[in-house]
Amino acid sequence: MKDVIQSIPSVFKQRNKRKNATRFLRFGLILVLFVVCYMQVYINLMSKELGGVSIGWIESLYWVLTTMTTLGYGDITFSGDSGRLFSMLVMFTGVFYLFMVLPFVFMEFLYKPFMEYQTGARVARRFDAVKQKHVILTHYDSISHVLMDKLSQFGYPFVLIVSDLKEALRLHDMDIPVMLGNLDEVQTFEDASIENAAMVVTTDDDIRNVNITFRARDSSPDLSIVSTCNRATSEEILSLAGATHVIRPAKQMGRFLSRRICCTDNSTHVIGSFDEVLIAEATIHGTPLVGQKLKDAMLRENYGVNVVGMWERGHFELPGPDTMLNNHTVLLLAGTEGHFAKYDHDFRDFKTNNSPVIIIGAGRVGRETAKALAERNIPYRVIESDEKKAAMVSNSILGDASEKAVLERAGINKAPALIITSHDDESNVYLTIYGRKLRPDIQIITRAFLHRNIEPLHRAGADFVMSQDHMGANTIFNLLNRAEILMVTEGLDVFSQKTPKSLVGVKVQDCKITEKTGCSIVAIKGDAGTVITPSPDNQFTEDGEIILIGDEAAEKSFETRFCT
Repeated sequence: MKDVIQSIPSVFKQRNKRKNATRFLRFGLILVLFVVCYMQVYINLMSKELGGVSIGWIESLYWVLTTMTTLGYGDITFSGDSGRLFSMLVMFTGVFYLFMVLPFVFMEFLYKPFMEYQTGARVARRFDAVKQKHVILTHYDSISHVLMDKLSQFGYPFVLIVSDLKEALRLHDMDIPVMLGNLDEVQTFEDASIENAAMVVTTDDDIRNVNITFRARDSSPDLSIVSTCNRATSEEILSLAGATHVIRPAKQMGRFLSRRICCTDNSTHVIGSFDEVLIAEATIHGTPLVGQKLKDAMLRENYGVNVVGMWERGHFELPGPDTMLNNHTVLLLAGTEGHFAKYDHDFRDFKTNNSPVIIIGAGRVGRETAKALAERNIPYRVIESDEKKAAMVSNSILGDASEKAVLERAGINKAPALIITSHDDESNVYLTIYGRKLRPDIQIITRAFLHRNIEPLHRAGADFVMSQDHMGANTIFNLLNRAEILMVTEGLDVFSQKTPKSLVGVKVQDCKITEKTGCSIVAIKGDAGTVITPSPDNQFTEDGEIILIGDEAAEKSFETRFCT
């Protein structure tokens, strides 16, 4: 059924071509009919004017053609009115057919196909494999666009397969490596050198992703295939079709937004791990840590945890010993399970705000956020103006979130956090400013539909902002066969690297990693095991690992300075 639907556009194109050819043939036959009829009328009229003189068919054809084209007309003319009227009729017929119809026929059947062939030749039909394994992309959207930028940044070759010529030309003019081909044919993937690929990525709608995944799996039984999906039911179907990894961006975003609430729970929440080294987030709202300098908190000495970073109203920073901690500080901690258990024992019972969190929007992201909060037993209220969407989630309030009465009914005066999940960034900016005005002390967590609106949303008053396209692209990028990596937030990663040869035997105090790259060392692994927050005298060992934290530029700088 899917193949039948996909073949409909090509069927219509073939029908249009046949219809045009039929029209062209019809016009040609009518033109020939006119010429023959006009020749016969000319013979009769001219024979009468000349007193019965016989007129040959060559002369009659010559007169009709010169009259219709108005070229060389005048050497043979009628002297009577009937002949002159007939001459004008032939002229008008020639002007219509030769000066109006003929240019159309030339443009439609000669010039236009020639130009399409010329422009289409600019788009490749094959992708020649290079030394390094490449990534095959099958759809152009916001996620794949960000992924292509990230692949280019780190030097990974890639090719985008496009089935529509006009779209392929548009993307080709944007300097994107494009290959023209039908994604429902195994041959297309073979032309894309799938045998030398590192990964196939499908980011189209769920049904099309299943079809593409199935064809790609036929071409390469062992290749890593990553697919996105919107519906929960599609996850299993994509896995059955051959997808190695299935990503639901809405689910990812919902869980990320729910983890950013800082006033409901002071326990540590693990967001990733590197073997025994766990990376967790923890809020300190209402704890004795508020108002202290980091060095005075004695977290490493008392609990064995390493503060590798912190957020202050959405802005991440690498803390120093004199960094002050406050109610809105969110700590990024590195430690072991035992370290975090000891930390939670001392901090989880401090006063928290148990009022419902307000979620604006009951779309996919809003519903996933509500589900994630419910799993953590955090109360919530969802504001939605669409009655159908509001019925899809519990604890919903039907109304417009831009109305103060609706927000008050949801509990804006006591709520610990406001989570804005709309896919319209203009509305998100508006609601962020409005929410900050109503409650200057509330935590505002916002989704950005477009990456360029992250900074405006921060300036509008949001504490945390995350774009779904960057989250999806980073997740896919992390699945490549490269160093282990964990995206903490927008543009910030915790990543693991094998100890470069240039650092083997070097002490931590002498490596100058932070000064040279902007990365901060989370832990090092070596012969003596894993050392969290290594001392200046610890050395990097051969066959060891370094766990670091930094943004994309810092990660690239580390690879350039120490790994090449």
